[in-house]
Amino acid sequence: MRKSNKTAGDIIKEILSHIVLIFVAMIVLLPIIYVISAGFRTNQAIYGPLVDVNTWTDTSIANRRNNKITKPILKNRIAMVLDGETKDNIAKIEADKKVKKYVPKLETTKPVLEKAIIMIDKNTRNLESKEYKEFIEAYDNWKNSVDPALVESAEKQLFENYYGIDEHKFLYKYDVRTSFANFHAFFTGKIPNAEGAKYPMFQWMLNSIFVAGTVAIIQVIVTALAAYVLSRFRFSGKKESLMVLLTIQVFPGTMAMVALYLLLQYLGGIIPAFGIDRKIGLILIYLGGGLPFNIWMVKGYFDSIPKALEESATIDGATTWQSFTMIILPLVQPILAVTTILSFVGQYNEFVLAAVVLNKQENYTLPLGLRFFMNAQQDARFGVFSAASIIGSLPIVVLWLALQNRIISGLTGGAVKG
Repeated sequence: MRKSNKTAGDIIKEILSHIVLIFVAMIVLLPIIYVISAGFRTNQAIYGPLVDVNTWTDTSIANRRNNKITKPILKNRIAMVLDGETKDNIAKIEADKKVKKYVPKLETTKPVLEKAIIMIDKNTRNLESKEYKEFIEAYDNWKNSVDPALVESAEKQLFENYYGIDEHKFLYKYDVRTSFANFHAFFTGKIPNAEGAKYPMFQWMLNSIFVAGTVAIIQVIVTALAAYVLSRFRFSGKKESLMVLLTIQVFPGTMAMVALYLLLQYLGGIIPAFGIDRKIGLILIYLGGGLPFNIWMVKGYFDSIPKALEESATIDGATTWQSFTMIILPLVQPILAVTTILSFVGQYNEFVLAAVVLNKQENYTLPLGLRFFMNAQQDARFGVFSAASIIGSLPIVVLWLALQNRIISGLTGGAVKG
């Protein structure tokens, strides 16, 4: 039997490393899990429970965190009310955790309780349902056979409509708290509790994919060509060009928002497709913002590839373009994949410049459109925001899964014959 060479110190280090990893995973995953769970909540409040399941609720309590009531407790409460217990006595009995099931003391209580139990188990409070009608019928029969004072006490504790209203509405209702309504709203644009309003979130996601995808493709092409030239060729002004690129990268694009806006306004007067409130105009702004960093990053990767590979190809009769496309590009796929992901994710999530350029709702990108659901006056739509965030993240996940093999592949694996 093989003996382990681990010392006590090694075991302690391993345990501590696992604890640290679990702690980091919780910090990273907990907000994500919270957002995902919020997407399934019909409770649209920002500060809601992590998991909010369908339940019976007490409609006399407005706070959705405190108005939940389990089926066993609700059944016991109805029995106690029909037995004549006051609200305070019921609260004391329910506070006693030892009481699992309340046994009715009065024979008149049992017929009504049986119908109430059937109604509760069927999860219905619909006035037109068979279970509710049978419960009300049994309750009306009970009213005619007991003391009026007991009836008055029961009316106040079991029904919403009291004081002269004949049709009773049960004080407790089955509250559907988990559904796909928020996800359905993403594709239809129809938001709960906002009749007449239209939020084309699916179109916003398509706009984001179009803008970010176009920027990523063009940037990868331009970056690969520019980085190859700066890495392989000598020409006057090369050093100065690199310094200019580095200097431009220091300044964030938000500093030039006014200038960019005026530039697009001017271009729009000449070519309307490049103007304000045009996706192509936004693409032009994004293209200039990410190129300097990408060129520097990719150039460093080109520098790590041996020039002997191209020299060998030149000896065999290959042109510079053939060497670039057939030899160098296959070797730099990992860095191009990284560039694609960084460019796509950066533009897909960008908000500030998009808010300056785009005005019409149908042209919004997803981050720009989702701001409607986070306003102070509209914070009751956090469930829709969460559902849209979950669906909106899928393009990034798909892109990552499609490119991950290239990212983790070797730099020059298989390039040189053995």
